Amino acid sequence: MKRETILVLQGGGALGAYECGVYKALEEKGIIPDLIAGVSIGAVNAAIIAGSRRGKAAPALEAFWNEIAVPDVLVPHEGLRRSIAAWQILLLGVPKLFAPRWPTPARPAFPPFSWLTWTSLYDPSPLKKTLEQHVDFERLASREIRLMLTAVNVETGELEVFDSAEQRITVEHILASGSFPPGLPWTVIEGKSYWDGGLVSNTPLRPVMEKRAGVPMKVYLVNLFPKTHSLPQDLLGVLARQKDILYADRTESDCRACELRNETVALIEELIAHVDPETAARIRKGVRYQRVVEHACQAEITRFDHTGEAFESESKDYDFSRGTIQEHIRHGYEQAQAVLAQEVAAARSSRGV
Repeated sequence: MKRETILVLQGGGALGAYECGVYKALEEKGIIPDLIAGVSIGAVNAAIIAGSRRGKAAPALEAFWNEIAVPDVLVPHEGLRRSIAAWQILLLGVPKLFAPRWPTPARPAFPPFSWLTWTSLYDPSPLKKTLEQHVDFERLASREIRLMLTAVNVETGELEVFDSAEQRITVEHILASGSFPPGLPWTVIEGKSYWDGGLVSNTPLRPVMEKRAGVPMKVYLVNLFPKTHSLPQDLLGVLARQKDILYADRTESDCRACELRNETVALIEELIAHVDPETAARIRKGVRYQRVVEHACQAEITRFDHTGEAFESESKDYDFSRGTIQEHIRHGYEQAQAVLAQEVAAARSSRGV
């Protein structure tokens, strides 16, 4: 069976620019995914990649990030620049992504007491227009690259998967995957209301393993939030570390479940080897055996871990300023190059080259 190349993209707001850098490095090495799974900003990146010409997605992805970036405030200190940018974005929004519901110079008034019925702080209408310009939905429908997005049903709390192999992906599906409360409102699709899938799992690997069970996979996974970090020194550091722990990669638990299923299959085969051929054939034809085998996993995973940059703080996921975006892209590109080079070196070493 042909091994599939899988790309898994986490959510993380402005940190999604790091994924842009990682993908640029992958595409330069000729690594093009057969399937992309994304959540939140990872869903946006995934849709742009899957909706671009095969092997030509990196420029389209970088163009998206350059367009949404907010101009920098010119101050001499990088930490101060990032802090001012974060407050500016909180108060005024990001013109190409979301607009605040309260009065701003661009929107000076709103109906009295309307805030009593708000279900979000920002309006995502600008993001919808931006996506319509940057995502080729006709190419998505061609399924050249399979796209899987996750979102959570607000009323049931269940994680749902939007799969281009099973349905036509629209701009609403991408918005639904990134409707993170209370910043953004839920997105309604066919009468169901959806929030950001990252509320349930910020690493959409398990749906891939379940839908592609039994298929050999080479998985490239981007982790935007470091799992380990030194103790924070102030309240902003505490908030930043809280985000890391909430949204860091949970791949280990998915892999352990996968390994357990594989070991179960191996044990069954070992036991079958001790029975007569007729009984063995009957067991292999049984429904329970088929169900166990179908859920076996064959995944080799390469991780790209965003370990943080100088002056990053609690605002790292909503600092869409141009300087920060460019730094994330550069960081992702360089780290991905290093990881891929290590893989090549390890492969040569194993072959004795």
